[in-house]
Amino acid sequence: MDAARVFLMVDQIKATDLFSNWAKEGKDQRMANTHAPSVQEMLDHVLTTISSPFSFIDAGCGNGWVVRKVLENDLCEYAVGVDGASTMIEQAKLNGPKGNYVCEDLLSWIPDKKVDIVHSMEVLYYFKEPLKLLNHIFKNWLKPNGKLVSGVDFYFENEKSHSWPTDLNVHMTLLSKEEWLSLFQSAGFLDCHSWYANSSSDFHGTLCLFGHKHS
Repeated sequence: MDAARVFLMVDQIKATDLFSNWAKEGKDQRMANTHAPSVQEMLDHVLTTISSPFSFIDAGCGNGWVVRKVLENDLCEYAVGVDGASTMIEQAKLNGPKGNYVCEDLLSWIPDKKVDIVHSMEVLYYFKEPLKLLNHIFKNWLKPNGKLVSGVDFYFENEKSHSWPTDLNVHMTLLSKEEWLSLFQSAGFLDCHSWYANSSSDFHGTLCLFGHKHS
């Protein structure tokens, strides 16, 4: 990883504190609305091939909107959202009785039972060493034959995003598409591939990343 692309600033705030503040300010639903098209593409990518009951984790679930969406699928038998921002989890629990929500550090939390699908949107790059989280998901969250799909808007090819660490005073790890795919492979995932979702003339698109944990 190019050290020049790891953004570290003095007195940075924690990402979880930033998101808790956003939830207090009512920005959580705005984020959900903004991310919805990309998330729908990612969910379609993993769910259209599923014909049997499945379980699901949303890593960095925010106000729980993805968990609620996935629970609308008749084949979803269990869905849990985990987030390190306490106010986001409080909001998730208020927004709907369905689903399970836990406020925990993603790097240390281990679910009661492993799942078939793990999803994350705008989460991975907040970690200084994203590979640690990918290893943890692969080893402790996913069943054999499980799938991980993740979306990031902060990445090297999306030049308009490069100012975000300074704008928000939060750590972000800037990687290219190929570097992200390499991390997925290093964690043990196979069939790794990527695509851009919801791209337009003024948005490079969400970089969507997929990996398969073979049985």
